[in-house]
Amino acid sequence: MEQLTNFGDERTLSFCAFCGGETGTRDHCPSRILLDDPFPSNLPVVPACLACNNSFSADEEYFACLLACVIAGSTEPERVARAKVQRLLIAKPALRSRIEKSRQTDGKKTLFIPEHDRIATVVKKLARGHAMYELHEVLTDEPADLWFLPLETMQEHNRADFEAPESSNVWPEVGSRAMQRLVEGTDVTPQGWVDVQPGRYRYSAQLIDGIDVRFVVSEYLACKVRWEY
Repeated sequence: MEQLTNFGDERTLSFCAFCGGETGTRDHCPSRILLDDPFPSNLPVVPACLACNNSFSADEEYFACLLACVIAGSTEPERVARAKVQRLLIAKPALRSRIEKSRQTDGKKTLFIPEHDRIATVVKKLARGHAMYELHEVLTDEPADLWFLPLETMQEHNRADFEAPESSNVWPEVGSRAMQRLVEGTDVTPQGWVDVQPGRYRYSAQLIDGIDVRFVVSEYLACKVRWEY
């Protein structure tokens, strides 16, 4: 990714992207646990307070491991494609056991029942980070809408709508990265996505009668979060 310098109001950067409190650290968005080595250069980072920076780690590990196990259909480390997750499953047997207990078999089909609240926590965290990084918006309120589901389960017209996010119908803040992308098209695919790591993570953050953030993890899980004005 090309490193875009933020030219928006610097006062926004004095707040944690996740709780709106005083900052003091920085956090990657997307979290590095969702990406593979070697990392792309110039990963997006947002200001964060120490408490928030530390509080999401366990849920993000669960999120990353569950997703990899769902794709593999197994919690056996050797069957999981991502080396990073393989190491986590070996190093943290309690986490592996917790995910294994959520596995169900329906005939020949393997299902995992996710801990919805933990997934939602990570999805909201990532969406708030993208809103800060792209739109220079600090969002501490609960979103009006939040959902996540596998791309393959979406109906064709719903997936088409999701894959082609509308362009912002109001101008982003002058100097924000979203404004720069709107003018220059930097790092944006023809469909309007910022592709952080091909096949692993892409996102979109737009102002469409509110704030619309959507992202896809491992080209499997589609997530959308919306805040209304």
